[in-house]
Amino acid sequence: PRCRPVACGVRRAALGRRGAKDLDSAKMPAGPFASTVGVGRAEPQWAELNRVGGQPGKDGVHAAGDKTEGPLDLGETVMSGDLGTAPKKVDLLIVGAGLSGAVLAERCSKELGLTSLVIDKRDHIGGNCYDYIDEHGIRASKYGAHLFHTKFERVWEYVQNFSEWIPFDHRVRGMVPDADGAKQLVPIPPTQETVNALRLDVASGPISSEEG
Repeated sequence: PRCRPVACGVRRAALGRRGAKDLDSAKMPAGPFASTVGVGRAEPQWAELNRVGGQPGKDGVHAAGDKTEGPLDLGETVMSGDLGTAPKKVDLLIVGAGLSGAVLAERCSKELGLTSLVIDKRDHIGGNCYDYIDEHGIRASKYGAHLFHTKFERVWEYVQNFSEWIPFDHRVRGMVPDADGAKQLVPIPPTQETVNALRLDVASGPISSEEG
């Protein structure tokens, strides 16, 4: 995600701004991860549980005219690491400019009127959610991809203030040996599909319910 100094934004749920258009037109190729819904989506019965529809949220920096895709330029003063350039007096010293530190600084400023000095040993904000534009012009996650999940309405309302989002359904599959030792690509964590595919309950036959 392209990080904002205020909220260190988790940006657009794993796909970029142009990804929303691609999502409509692209077709998932045939294979074990194929979906009838489209690229990055689970099958309909699971995809419909995703409450993200369309492209909600707002990107204030982009709306103000910054059309670049890379991390924001924080300026030489901030990047120098020279604490002599920092304010002489602040209300809070926050160690770490990751999600927790950035959100704490923003909330304390907006709700309590407190000032903060945020320091980090890395040369960027965003913590492990930081991404950048590589030499080929492609956005890459420096520390691995991150997905955002929440069941709390107030959290969802909050993050939409700093980023645009598009739906993405996370599915995990693994190669696991079946009853005969042959490896099968199955859902992880295990579901009834996993048990049936691996034929783990050979004595009683395939299961039709995940209850008891």
